[in-house]
Amino acid sequence: MKPTIGMKQKTVYGAIKRLIIPTNRNIAKELGWEINRVTGRVTELVSKGMVKANGTHKDAQTNRTVTLWQAV
Repeated sequence: MKPTIGMKQKTVYGAIKRLIIPTNRNIAKELGWEINRVTGRVTELVSKGMVKANGTHKDAQTNRTVTLWQAV
């Protein structure tokens, strides 16, 4: 049985499924949101078992290694 999720969580989940490189920054860019709105929703989706980490990616803009997300 799928857990119930709110509208913002559904929006983030959809972006994770759509994006080729689904990092927090790319999700925020895709949705036109601030990154802090995205990270909280991703954390909630991880805790519900709907999203998991799927490797890392070097962010060219920040020069940091970031998490890639995958819809489960």
